[in-house]
This record gives sequence, C-alpha cells and structure tokens, in this order.
Amino acid sequence: MIAGHPYVALLIAVVAFFVVSGIVEAVRTPRKPKPRPRAPRESAVEREERMRRRYAEFGTRWQEWSAQPRGQGDEDRLVTAASLWGCPDARAPFPRRFHDSQLGKVTVDKRSYLAMLDAPVDAVQPRHELAPTSWATMRLDVWALHSKAAQKPRLMRVWLSRDRALVELHRTRVVQVDEILPSEVVGFVRGFTRLGPRTGTVDGLRWLPAETMELGDKPLWHTFRVMRDISCVAPKGATVADALNAADFHAFAFVAFRAESAWKEPCAHLRVLDCSGVTYQVGDAFLQEEDDARWVPPGEGGVSSPWAGDGREAGASRRGRGRPTRRRSLRRRRSAAEETVVTGCDEQQVAEPEFSELPDREPEPLSDTDLAVVPIDPREVLWAVEKMIEL
Repeated sequence: MIAGHPYVALLIAVVAFFVVSGIVEAVRTPRKPKPRPRAPRESAVEREERMRRRYAEFGTRWQEWSAQPRGQGDEDRLVTAASLWGCPDARAPFPRRFHDSQLGKVTVDKRSYLAMLDAPVDAVQPRHELAPTSWATMRLDVWALHSKAAQKPRLMRVWLSRDRALVELHRTRVVQVDEILPSEVVGFVRGFTRLGPRTGTVDGLRWLPAETMELGDKPLWHTFRVMRDISCVAPKGATVADALNAADFHAFAFVAFRAESAWKEPCAHLRVLDCSGVTYQVGDAFLQEEDDARWVPPGEGGVSSPWAGDGREAGASRRGRGRPTRRRSLRRRRSAAEETVVTGCDEQQVAEPEFSELPDREPEPLSDTDLAVVPIDPREVLWAVEKMIEL
C-alpha cells in the first residue's frame, strides 16, 4: 500500500531526476588541467648571488670609466636640461625654500581623494567643484627617494593654473592638501627635494642601468633595490661608491602633465641623482612642444622642413622629445680623419681603415638602454622645473 502511494512514486522520480542531472553535469564539466610544476622559490642567498653575477660586469665598466678623464663626450651622450630650458645666471641666488611644515593641516583620506578626482565632469556636486582637475591646466609630479628615510619614493603633486596652485603631499593612507601661490611652487619643490649648493667632487659615476630610475606609473619604484645591488660591486675608494655603500643618496623625478592629454601623457620630465655632494642628471631630459610641425623630419632628397633649422638643432630637438636614438658603439666610432673618402677613387669606394685599440678610447656601455649620467648644477634643476610649469 505504501509503495503504491502516488506521493512515493513522485518522490522517487524527483530523486532520480537530480541524480541523473548531477551525473550529466559532472560529465560535461571540463577537467581542470594539472598544475604545472613550479620552480622552487629563490632564497635570499641565491638572489644575492644572482645579483652579484648580474652586476659584476657593471663594476668592471665602472672602473674603466673611472680611469677615463671627463670631457665634452659626457654631455654629448644625452640631452641635457640646459639644452632644453637654458641656464640661470651663475650669480643668481637659489629660490627661497619652503618646507612642508609651512603647509596647512588639511588631510584627505586616500579613498576620498581618488573619488574626488574620478568625479564626472557633469556632476553638480561640491566634490567635483573642489577637484583640481576641474580648474587646473598643468600638473607637476615630484617623486623623491630619500634612501635613509624610506625604501619607496614620496610624491608631491602640484596642480597649477595662472592664478591658483594646489599642493598635495601623498602619504601612505592620507593626502595633505593646501593652497599656495603659483610663485611659491619652486620654493616648495626645493624644500621637498632638499636641493641646494653642492661642494662635492665629481668622481666615478658615468652611467647607470635602465632599471635604476624608471618612469611610468610608479617612477623610482625600484631605485633603492637596484642601487643597493650596485653598491655590492662598486669599486672601493670612489666617493660615489662610498655613498652608495652607506645608502646616502637622493633620487628625484620631475614629471609635468597638461590637461589637454587628460593627465596621462607627460609633456616634460627630468631625472636627478644627488649623491656624494654632487648633483647628476640621469638620462635624457624630455620636452614636448605643442607644434609638432616644427619637428618634421627631412623630406625626400635630403631637404629639411622650413621649421627645422639646421640639422644639428633639429636632431637635438628630436632627441629632446624623448625619441630613441640609435648610436653606434663607442668601440666602433671612428675619428673624422678615418672616415674621409680616399681621393682619386670611385664614388662607391670608401676607405675602411682598421680599428686600432687606442689607449685613450672610451669604454662601451652595456646596451643602448643604459642611462648616461653627467653633473648638473642644482640651480639648473630648479630652473628647469620653473620652465616646465611656465604657463
């Protein structure tokens, strides 16, 4: 009687349906691929040994460069800040210094700050009205890595218009905000970077690997680690090497943006290393001109554009805009006398003298991506910053 009850038959049918559905779903579900074997995690000792081998050649090159006297070739290897923004008067004083202690105590939570910047343009809210993106035309990001203070760089961001300026000091979870005068921006940059008169002796450093002072979304993010690795192979006795071994250096990156690029594409940048009492420019300085027609490459037949001027100035300007330059290896660079065409020969025949190993030849950098390093006056750095944000 119980087995013939209609509810029992319905219950058996429901259970059978779910069992069959589970079996079908299990068959249709693709099998998860077997996890690939992972390499064992590198230990601290193994990493240190790997980095020693990696920078061993760097130490050898450093010693070769240190044995060479400095000359005009150092400045010819990169686009200097003076070639783009000019130089201040040698007798001109430093700009007045302002410290972050002179700023107000208004702090904003990091989440609220990011929400304020992401407020839509058509939003009629106090959050959008207070956002600097609604009124600023220029932004300057100053990244500073003080080796003895922290391993990660600090950020001071300045929003600018012709009659208004807003400075931000970015901490870990909060942003300190205060409104200043546009004429005080360079003073706060000097206080934030601690740039001033330098009396050190130029010694040792001529170039750095490309990963030392990277730009992008997080400039100088790996600078402390790379500098620490380099200090392991730095030659003893050089003042720069002693400063790196003592972790006594400051690295700066000045990056400017315009509102026309939606604050994404930089229009100018400059990288600086302050070490052993000397200020160095690292890598090419960059300046993007608004008129792209000025940098039109030469046309067919070798005729230059009317805006380019002579070839030397046009080439320097194009390099200043950050375009990569393919230089020949310094080991294969010939003198002007060696590259002259032999007179009396056919036009297609060019003299190819054998390269002789001269004792005064310059060592060859490791690759084309290495960053050249030359001394620079701190006044020129502050002058370049002033010209970057000139409205």
